[in-house]
Formats: sequence, structure tokens, C-alpha cells
Amino acid sequence: MGKIILIRHGKASFGESDYDQLSKMGKYQAKVTGLYLKKAQIIPTAIYSGTMKRQQETAEIAKKYGLLSPSVQINPFFNEYDYQAIIDSHLDGLIASDPSVSTDLENAFNDIKTFRNVFSKLLERWVSGKYNIDGNETFNDYLQRINSGIHYIMQNQDEKDIALVFTSGGFISTSMHLILGLQPLEALKLGWRIYNCSVTSFFCLNTDYQLDAFNSAGHLEMDGTEGVLSYI
Repeated sequence: MGKIILIRHGKASFGESDYDQLSKMGKYQAKVTGLYLKKAQIIPTAIYSGTMKRQQETAEIAKKYGLLSPSVQINPFFNEYDYQAIIDSHLDGLIASDPSVSTDLENAFNDIKTFRNVFSKLLERWVSGKYNIDGNETFNDYLQRINSGIHYIMQNQDEKDIALVFTSGGFISTSMHLILGLQPLEALKLGWRIYNCSVTSFFCLNTDYQLDAFNSAGHLEMDGTEGVLSYI
């Protein structure tokens, strides 16, 4: 069975005009992750990244410090869901059904806990499939994209191969729906607690998955730098 290692991107720039870029800490987390891969002698036969800047930056920094040979293959299979499209598509309907959300919106983009509260409600509407809008990626589309991404890797690796995938929390959490059979919304909500630059790994053959590790951040904990454990 081939092995796939999913690595979440480093800390992004929440609250900034461009969220999709690594913060100073995010770059440091990527460096620590690369050094960990080197020390652990994890030698990938392939490296993948989504098209997002925070994913690609993490991949390139980890590749540099991990002294990894394969070039990074960029593929939209491994992108995060489009959170802005979910907000734009479902916020008005959510407010109509729950007017208290309007109050939370005042601080949603300045306070991560408030944002999570509002966005969790939006995710429930998205996952339900009752409010789909033409032209936007539905949750079922998203599930299919994750499934396609994993199978794309499997088709291009042999039994002893290791693939590194630099992706996002949504992709990692929702993959647990496929690997462990968790309910979709339950799996998706795991994303709130996935550490930046954490490691999730599993073995796979066709549709047979064996989880190896989930949300492992020991390499970051051992580093001990203040703020190195983050979720944004």
C-alpha cells in the first residue's frame, strides 16, 4: 500500500487584506516541518500542493529545509473549499433564519472564535445541499474533488512510495470522511482543530484506507517556540 502524508499549510494572514499568504510564523513552521522531514528520513517519491499561495509557500520552504528532491506538482485537487463563496452564497439566508448572526458579524473578521461560530453555521447550510447555487462548488462537488485527488496520487504511486501533499485543513478533515467513515459535517468540523503544519498520514490501496496518524504536531511541540502551535 502506498503512503500519503497530508501537511497543512503554515499559519496564514488572518485579518490581513490578503489571507492567502504565510505569516512570519507560518514560514517558520514550514521550516521546522522541513527539518523534521529531514531528521525523520522521510523521503517522498512525489510532492503535491494545491494552487493556493499559502500551500505552495509551505511546500517550497519545507522542500528546501527537508532537502527533498522531487519538484512540487501543483494541482487544484488539493485546494481548500472556497470559504468566501460559501459566505457570499449562504450568509443572507442564514441571517434570515437566525437574526442573531448579524450581531456576531461585527467582530467575525477580527476575532477567530466569533468567525468560527458564524462559519460553522454557514458550513451546515453548505453541507445540507438544500441551498446550492449554480456556479458554486457544492459540498458533494468538494467531496468528489478530494476523492479524485487521493485517487490521482494512488494511480501514480507504487506500494512503497510516499507522497507528500501540502494542502489545507478542510481537505485534511474531510478526508476523514473517506478514511474513517465519519459523517461529512462531523469530519469537516475537525478542521477547526487541525494545527498549521501538522502531519496526517494514511496508507491506501484502491478504496482501502488505513490511518497512520492524524493532526500530529510533535515536531512543532518539540521546537517549543512561542506561538508555533496555531490553527489559522
